[in-house]
Amino acid sequence: MISAKGSLSGDSSATHIAPLPRQPPQVYAELPHNHLPHCRCRHRGRPNLGAMTAGGGAPTAPVRRKLPNGMHVFSLNGNETDYLYREIFSDESYIPPRGWDVPAKPVILDIGANIGLFTLFAMERWPDAKVFAFEPAPDVFDALRRNTGHLPHAHAHNVALGDKDQTRELTYYPNYTMMSGFDADPEVDRGLASAFITSAADSLDGELRDEFIIAAEELVDDCLSERQLVRCDVQRVETFAGQAGIDRIDFLKVDVEGFELRVLQGIGDGLWPAVRNAAIEVADRDGALQEVLSLLERHGMSTSVRQAAEYRTSDLHTVFAWRVG
Repeated sequence: MISAKGSLSGDSSATHIAPLPRQPPQVYAELPHNHLPHCRCRHRGRPNLGAMTAGGGAPTAPVRRKLPNGMHVFSLNGNETDYLYREIFSDESYIPPRGWDVPAKPVILDIGANIGLFTLFAMERWPDAKVFAFEPAPDVFDALRRNTGHLPHAHAHNVALGDKDQTRELTYYPNYTMMSGFDADPEVDRGLASAFITSAADSLDGELRDEFIIAAEELVDDCLSERQLVRCDVQRVETFAGQAGIDRIDFLKVDVEGFELRVLQGIGDGLWPAVRNAAIEVADRDGALQEVLSLLERHGMSTSVRQAAEYRTSDLHTVFAWRVG
């Protein structure tokens, strides 16, 4: 944990690693289902792990899926949806260590919404909340729109938020949508997935561990090998807020695969005092974690940092921030 001026330590209570497409029992029976990567694809040269997902592979359009809590959602990738459900609903990973401090009718920005499970979580907890959800990838936005369109106070936007009003190219991984992002680097993304895999394999022994790592890393290579460049509109947060009439942000959730500092830089000095709470996934590359902490503290927010035990060899952290007084 890190206070506003404190030092960093891990938090083993948070679990974030998600499953491979359903694993062959002869290799993976001993491995917990939620400790594996969450891509989908066909796997060259080894068992066809991708085809073992529910429905037999990667759907080409959103597929309706029932969640453990009884909700039905449209999903592009069953494994990613399972992961997001555990992260958001079961592990409640976006709830700060100190708990929520928001009004009964909060204004929430879900930046990097993917298919919208955090928006659904927020609307379930605060039925009168107003939630603005942002997802720039068109295919993923289609699922987000379907999942939230029936909610009168949820507003889905096919746009990215950043530090400039502009148009940019997004690297979109159709088989691993959660790794999509601006300035994506396949080698960096493979390294992150490799860290997950190595951590997940720690519970295995000898030959089983080696076979698992080889199969999983080849699967991730396949998932990341298919990528598309998608032109996306980007708006500063303060630009969007002005157009939408937003004068306060009670909770800011950011999960944008390395673009988080630019999102925060787009809030603008005039809007910062209206930001009350935040949960931000940060990839600590080139000092980004300290830059995010410094920016938040400069704008009067206290901070803490959590890193799941499974992420201990990666650069991923969750930063929580709140305004005192």
